[in-house]
Amino acid sequence: LERLIAEKGVDGQIQRVGAVNDDDKRAILHLARGVVLPSSSRAEAFGISLLEGLMAGKPLVSTELKTGTSWVNQHEKTGLVVSPQSPIALREALLRLNEDDCLVERMGQAARARYEEAFTATHMGKSYAALYETILQEE
Repeated sequence: LERLIAEKGVDGQIQRVGAVNDDDKRAILHLARGVVLPSSSRAEAFGISLLEGLMAGKPLVSTELKTGTSWVNQHEKTGLVVSPQSPIALREALLRLNEDDCLVERMGQAARARYEEAFTATHMGKSYAALYETILQEE
């Protein structure tokens, strides 16, 4: 990555922060315009960073991997979902968010609402309890 950044001459445009503690992560998310998860492998089954973006009320940009990432990030609602391994599609999505403050605000609000409706600890606990109840009733 360091070599590619140097080759492209974009060192002054990219900040690499490395590992951060939770307080710093919250501060970075607060300052961010959005959260990007440009995975190209189905190994990215869910994308915890996407949940962190939802929780922070930030629009998301992710790739369509046919995994849970596109269930978390709902295209044109909580963010944008693009084709994997398509730098052009990723660039267009990022430019769209960069150029449209209203879109960022709308998707950010929808992102926070999606977190509240589906991913809080209370909601997840209730979902697990309901699943266990269903399993127990089938026995």
